[in-house]
Amino acid sequence: MKQTGKTARLLLTAALIMLTGISLSANGLNLNGVGSKAIAMGGAFIGLADDYSAIFWNPAGLTQLKESSVSLFVTDLIPSGTYKLPAYGIDAKTESKMYPSGAIVYLKPVNEKLIIGLSAYVPSGTGAKWDGEELKLLSNNLVFKWESFMAVITVSPVVAYKISDKFSLGATLNLDYGMMKIKRPGFGQYSEDLSGFAFGATIGALFKPIDKLGIGLTLRTPTKVTFKGDATITAPSLPGVPLPPLALTSDAERKATWPLWFGVGLSFKATDKLTVNADAQYTNWKKIDTIPVTYTDSVWKIANGISKLSNDFVLNWKDCIQWRFGLQYAISEKLAIRAGYYYDPSPSPVETLNILLPEITYNVITVGVGYKSEKINLDFCVETLLGKDAESPMLPTSKMPGKHGMNILVPNIAFSYRF
Repeated sequence: MKQTGKTARLLLTAALIMLTGISLSANGLNLNGVGSKAIAMGGAFIGLADDYSAIFWNPAGLTQLKESSVSLFVTDLIPSGTYKLPAYGIDAKTESKMYPSGAIVYLKPVNEKLIIGLSAYVPSGTGAKWDGEELKLLSNNLVFKWESFMAVITVSPVVAYKISDKFSLGATLNLDYGMMKIKRPGFGQYSEDLSGFAFGATIGALFKPIDKLGIGLTLRTPTKVTFKGDATITAPSLPGVPLPPLALTSDAERKATWPLWFGVGLSFKATDKLTVNADAQYTNWKKIDTIPVTYTDSVWKIANGISKLSNDFVLNWKDCIQWRFGLQYAISEKLAIRAGYYYDPSPSPVETLNILLPEITYNVITVGVGYKSEKINLDFCVETLLGKDAESPMLPTSKMPGKHGMNILVPNIAFSYRF
């Protein structure tokens, strides 16, 4: 029985080292929005879309703006992850690290019906860094780096047109630049540093049958991106061997499709002071099944063709809908308070969970405050993502067996100047 237990433990260790991959998840990938006002209302903003962040949520809403403006949005993602594997005595936590990002937007009304603008923002960006000392039992007592970083920077020219007093259309062209960095165990220290460009579009419509009611629709097209860069394996130094670590590098490439996103939103002004919003936002994550990697080096190609050594991202995701709710209460003409909630389900089965970009289900609470003067808007928000612990079974097909947890704190602030 002891020998059987050792064999099972050895097989599990091999699976953990060679099958652990980076999965790009709905939760680990998306920042869930742009704009402190919108996020403070739970990101339920498609039916309201009455500030600069409409360029992300629903560009048709920009026709409600009557003055030129410059806006700056700054946010900071602060994740706190846990990973427990009792069979190995592992109880690990992420190292303290922050992931700042934001947006800058310029908007100009051409006339009473037409508005144009340009924005640069970060719709996606996250990562995790773990203490390799706490995870060394997964890699034959050798300490490796366990780190990930992913970000997407989008530059979007926008145009919005008011067809009538009740109906507006808007669209953006999205130029996306994506970055992906990975460090994890392999046959040594494995790392990837990849980047790539992609094009897409966002199309929005806003219908206001009465002044108190807004109905919004937004579609973000799927985009294909090819990530290119280097992959490296560095063999660890051996105790008592006076040789430097051996590093092997190959050009690497991954092709992926950012999935279609569609949202519908309602905004109702219940009283002169109270506005209530609700959104349903759908992502076609099922479109992403596997993100394969190809190497130029012939030896790497052969090694990656062996299933147990493959660095392909096998995801097996499912489509998801985020349900978002928010409200705003105007204390005065200048001051408003906001609150919201949204449910963000994970697209991932538990078998593909990993610790570098956890894909778990979140319940999210948001609160914020806004100040408005004649020329200035100042908004502040705190977003708290409360992750639901997910258990990945101890099976050879599991990427990383154990209990995965994640909570994320996201403070953000926005400033707009109108002229």
